[in-house]
Amino acid sequence: MATPELLAAFHIRPGEVSPTADIVTMRPGLASVVHMQLVDNGQANNGPSGSAPGCTSGDCIIDQPVIQELDTLPSGTSAPNTLITLHAIKQLGLQPSLAGWFVQAPQAINPAQVKSAQLMAVAQGMSVETKDNVPNMSTLINSATAFGIVLALAILAMSVGLVRSETAGDLRVLAATGASSWARHALSASTAGGLALLGGLLGTVAGYVGMIGWLRGNTVAGGLAGLENVPVANLLVILLGMPAIAVVLGWVLSGRERPATVRRAIE
Repeated sequence: MATPELLAAFHIRPGEVSPTADIVTMRPGLASVVHMQLVDNGQANNGPSGSAPGCTSGDCIIDQPVIQELDTLPSGTSAPNTLITLHAIKQLGLQPSLAGWFVQAPQAINPAQVKSAQLMAVAQGMSVETKDNVPNMSTLINSATAFGIVLALAILAMSVGLVRSETAGDLRVLAATGASSWARHALSASTAGGLALLGGLLGTVAGYVGMIGWLRGNTVAGGLAGLENVPVANLLVILLGMPAIAVVLGWVLSGRERPATVRRAIE
């Protein structure tokens, strides 16, 4: 529950939570999920059923609850990454009760200390979970983007090398007719940039076509609503940054034409 004490533990001021929000979460895309209901079937409601707004047939229901995204909430499956607000508690007529403790240590806890805490908890009929250094979604997207660009550039270097070997005869003609090294550099750079741009466009289109196919058949993901969270910065890096890097590398790594290549190879 989004109590002032828990929010303060994550450096979130109560004023940052909208007074009309029913749920606060750090999970991107959750706010766009359609046909969602916040339901209390009476088991968690200590008050008289039917007394709260939205209670029907013994169930307290909030149709399409207002969900606010707060990226300052922790990530992880066991961390409190999604909280019900005091506003929703009041709407459902619920009575808060203690379900557990969220403990933050002032310094890193070593494995021996974790094991000791778990044994002590088991002896008291309790359980202890610890948070690993699991990267958040933004870190995963950035890492995947960087790895994809490096891999694409490596494949691109091999492709440009193959193209240059196949067009060695044309390069010899250019050199024989007095073409400058600038022209040869420009050919390599433009080839690398064009291939990088084409690869980025095809990869982006293929990725989104696959995502659309998956989202259309996945009601849990909220259908095509999941497409609203587009990583614009990462796509710009792929579609603009990668071709720019390819142009620079194509120019720099094209090198000087060896004197032997100005003469036709003996076959």
